[in-house]
Amino acid sequence: MRINARIGAAVAVALAAGTLAAPAPASANAQVNNDPNFVQVYVNNIENLENPGENDCPGDWEDLIFYMKSVETPDLFLVQQLAGPGQLNTLLDKMNNRLPGEYRGVLAVPDPEDQGTRCPGEKERQTNAIIWRVGRFNFVEGSKITWQSFAKNGNPECGLNNQDRSINVAAQLWDRIAERWVSVASIHWPTGNAGGPACASQNAARTVEKVESIRGGLHIWGGDANVVSNADGEWRAWFEATNGQLGGRHNYKDVAYADCAKRNDTIGIRECLRDSHWTLGGDNRIDFLFAKRGDGTMPPIGAAHTVTFDEADAAADRIEGSDHRGLHYSDHRAIRARVHY
Repeated sequence: MRINARIGAAVAVALAAGTLAAPAPASANAQVNNDPNFVQVYVNNIENLENPGENDCPGDWEDLIFYMKSVETPDLFLVQQLAGPGQLNTLLDKMNNRLPGEYRGVLAVPDPEDQGTRCPGEKERQTNAIIWRVGRFNFVEGSKITWQSFAKNGNPECGLNNQDRSINVAAQLWDRIAERWVSVASIHWPTGNAGGPACASQNAARTVEKVESIRGGLHIWGGDANVVSNADGEWRAWFEATNGQLGGRHNYKDVAYADCAKRNDTIGIRECLRDSHWTLGGDNRIDFLFAKRGDGTMPPIGAAHTVTFDEADAAADRIEGSDHRGLHYSDHRAIRARVHY
């Protein structure tokens, strides 16, 4: 979506609320998901839409949209690191022109403050977003909530972090096809420099509290946690508490863990997560997608997959006839899965 005369006076209201609508999309060949039994979800730290022409941090972010078009289009897209309304507009515009259906989104912080970064320009401003397909979901006005993540920031105890990028966002959606409520959240927890990993258990518990404060037949949350699930052969405390398949009290299903647990016993779950579901740097998994039913049980998960850079490159090449080889759609690999009711 671009802000222009087609949107009219509603833009001012949408910007003030942090909610942006999108114009009618162009036609496309991909199929939307109209199955009432599951929701198709994607998660990605999209790194402020890195472009091929950038000198400091080049990328090819549109490759992920080509992948969505070629494999399975999202009902929900949980996004981290957008500079504000302008970049959300750009992302929605590409999704609406390349994918079937119409997409809209809501930002955690409509006007994030500048912060230090290794990549100057728009990446100095970062916030998070929830994007939904209008044919599948209605956004419930007034349901948006935000909360700041915990970090140590050089202190002995966890306290609230001070960056807009680590303000998380949740909202309620009405599934028009399944006729059910869904609560959904996009999270971005602080980095190790801010002492974020030391506060991961608090951040997980706070996220669960916020997501479950919103009525839903499904509770879905995910994003960039900036902390791994296991280290030195042990599950981290935050992950063990969150993952119901490990007996965790929060009783959420981690879609990547669920995928590995279903695989052949000849490969261990930790090795499977490292090899098939890493999201940063070739072996680190710091991005996650969790889901739980409203009745407290874990939902079935299907088609869980971490989108490789080669797959996205190939999709762009197949659809466009060319691709910027050697440039990735993000520093982080995206996650997708079917979350069943």
